[in-house]
Amino acid sequence: MRILVAVACLLPFALAAEAGIDRHSPEAAVKAAYAADETAIERRGAGIMGDNTLRARFFSRALLRSIAANELVADARESAPAIPRDPLSDQAPHMVALSVTPISETRDAAKVLAEFARGDGARERLTYALVYERGAWRIDDIDYAMLDGKSHTLRGMLDAN
Repeated sequence: MRILVAVACLLPFALAAEAGIDRHSPEAAVKAAYAADETAIERRGAGIMGDNTLRARFFSRALLRSIAANELVADARESAPAIPRDPLSDQAPHMVALSVTPISETRDAAKVLAEFARGDGARERLTYALVYERGAWRIDDIDYAMLDGKSHTLRGMLDAN
């Protein structure tokens, strides 16, 4: 009987601790994507875009479907896909001093800002829209702030073709 009472008293604390377990943060997911994409950023390999396992790990289901559809259309037209070879660096010649900071977060969606210096001295600003699905934060879109003040999104590039 004492054991039952002890368990009943401790159960709320155990449940509260489990509920407070930190899901990996959205900014940690973006940092992990940059780490996984290092070969593409440094022009030594294909990175995330060249590995379907990495794509599935870092991109949302909806974004994966858009990328696959765009690649099918490009193959049928015998042209290059609309998505850049390395969407995480926006084709920067070099990437220095990466900084990833949270903008907003709800239970199922988040925005994260990634900034880095380019090799030419300019700074790139990419805003990541993430969704929480399949137990992890996944990139759902990227908004590229261009140096001339204009912007475009990864989804916009995919939908344009």
